[in-house]
Amino acid sequence: MRDSEPGNLRTGALRVAFFLTPLLAGGRRSTSPHRCPGTARRPKLLAGLLLGLGTFASATAVARPVPLSSVQEPVKIEAPKPVTQDEIDTAIHRAIRFLLSRQELDGSWRPDEAKYVSGQTGLCVYTLLKAGVEKNHPSIERGIAYLRAHPPEWTYGIACSLLALHELSPERFADEIEAWTAVLMEGHGLGFAYPANERAPNYEEDLSLTQYGALGLRVAESCGLKVHHTIWESLIDYAMSVHNGDGSFSYRLGTDHTGSMTAAGIAVLQISRAALEAQNRMGARESRQIQEVMDQAYEWLGENLRMDRNPDPNAENDNAGHMTRWSLYYLYGLERVGGLTGVRTFGGRDWYEEASRYLIRTQGGEGQWGTAQGEPHPGTCFGVLVLKRATAPTSGQKPRGRQSYGDDVETRPMSLRLTGDTPLTAWVSSFGTKTLKKFEWDGEIGKGPRVIRVEYFNDETKEILGVIQGDPESPSKSERFAAQFKLPHPGTFRVRARAFVRPISDTEGEEVLVLSQPVQVVVDAAITEGMRDAQRDLGHNNLQLTECEVRASSFATDGQKPSYAADGKMCYVWLSKPDDAERWIEIEPDRPQRGDHVVLTPALQQPDKRHAWGRPGKVFVKVNGKSLGEFEMNPDPYAKTYIPLKKKTVVREIRVEILETIDGKDGGHGKASGFAEIELQLRQDFAPARKGK
Repeated sequence: MRDSEPGNLRTGALRVAFFLTPLLAGGRRSTSPHRCPGTARRPKLLAGLLLGLGTFASATAVARPVPLSSVQEPVKIEAPKPVTQDEIDTAIHRAIRFLLSRQELDGSWRPDEAKYVSGQTGLCVYTLLKAGVEKNHPSIERGIAYLRAHPPEWTYGIACSLLALHELSPERFADEIEAWTAVLMEGHGLGFAYPANERAPNYEEDLSLTQYGALGLRVAESCGLKVHHTIWESLIDYAMSVHNGDGSFSYRLGTDHTGSMTAAGIAVLQISRAALEAQNRMGARESRQIQEVMDQAYEWLGENLRMDRNPDPNAENDNAGHMTRWSLYYLYGLERVGGLTGVRTFGGRDWYEEASRYLIRTQGGEGQWGTAQGEPHPGTCFGVLVLKRATAPTSGQKPRGRQSYGDDVETRPMSLRLTGDTPLTAWVSSFGTKTLKKFEWDGEIGKGPRVIRVEYFNDETKEILGVIQGDPESPSKSERFAAQFKLPHPGTFRVRARAFVRPISDTEGEEVLVLSQPVQVVVDAAITEGMRDAQRDLGHNNLQLTECEVRASSFATDGQKPSYAADGKMCYVWLSKPDDAERWIEIEPDRPQRGDHVVLTPALQQPDKRHAWGRPGKVFVKVNGKSLGEFEMNPDPYAKTYIPLKKKTVVREIRVEILETIDGKDGGHGKASGFAEIELQLRQDFAPARKGK
């Protein structure tokens, strides 16, 4: 037989196997954290070569000619349509609106504010700034005020808050950046862990925390703070210790390897290597070793790339909750890798194109992205940061464009357009053809009707927003009767215009009304008196100077316990049971505190769902067992009610009884009632006196 015949092919494969067997025996995985990156992969590579040779030999042995009639035309699969920039911008705009609508009265965002102090708020502020929201936007200012009043404590919260301050103004917040970086370092060992405390005395380091620790230290160095080279070296050591032989990274040593942690491993290595190179502390050999590990991780991501969940090849159930819960976190990890390293593809696939298509397809009706556990606020932040390529170096974030509303339709009596936010600018963009035919005077055809005045008004409340006078003695020509005005609070409004025009040949001052269609506008930059009060109140709740014992007549669920009414945060609330006939709450500080006002904030399901739950309408208040009387609550649910004491008082106990409840629309908690926060303030020290009802 010749070597080209099937029998000799099989024999040749066995000969190759004979010579490669010693190599396989010596290719064991190194257990050193600094193992040579290629060593662990050699056995799999050679085994794959043997398998390929054997398969080729077997396939050749049974090959037969295929009749031409049985060959089918390949199925043509059309490539997905590329995502347009308009689609991306629209998705980002909707997500921004969602985040702005969910800000609490005190400037914070849910969830997990108790565990990760200021973490979600810092992430939201950073996201909004990266998305182009103006730096002087009220939501940005309120969020920053909250961060400063509630300094972050743990790695996630500190890193996200540092990112927000750095994006806004590193010079303005230099003191906070330095102080919070010092706290961040308390969680550093080899990698980063939660600081040990009574609630969690044995927290271990993990790669997710280490990634955020590295991001925080990167901000610190960019602000001129010194991070010692041994810290960066230890972060590299920790990342290497959780690197796996297949190229992936794990959350902790011995845990599953996932897409999110593989992206985190790359980020830690790249950030740390760049920092050491800037300090001339990175040798060429070590840099090459790090690059080899990163290249392996790129390859692993390419082999396991998907958009709908966090890849985990070892997961028994492809729909495992942890995979879907961390899918958006994983996508943001891909973005971070792309931004830090400039990598545009994994396994030949454009990660940004696929991620954008997935995010646009899965965005919720309110503009949010969530997970299997809900969590729309962090999910929406991650989605926006991916679409904005937030980690990539830029010369400055492009501000979001001015929003425009309305259009021109010839068949309408009059068309209205608006632009802006706070203030809004409105103008009459055109009169319809029938209006012109009916109201243009002889000799003035094509010059427009004679307009006496134009009024702009809120279509729901009929409140006049602006009035522009015209000239009833002359045609309007190209006059647009532009007006500027502010709407009272953030939200969605319907605005209309009405023009009073002079009929043809009128000599007695007659006027005819011409109405525009209502135009819906969305306002997010308005700030109410209640918002200003809440921002000014930050840091002035004297009940936060001590521990408090809190008792109540009932509470609806474990997530709405009485203690949440005295925790200093409005993202957690106390809510009574719907059938509670008494509805009272008592707060007893461990150490008596001085104050001259009791301040009440009603519990809300969400800031943009203010009428879902029931809320207090009238309350009875006692301080130190003595009656202050009955008080009507502020009718605005997104505002505080200030109840003055007769004089400055040392307070040992506060009792609030809900006498009347304003029912909500939620079937489960529509008849429940409670408070997001009960405060004791000494307002004469920082605010003008208020008159209580």
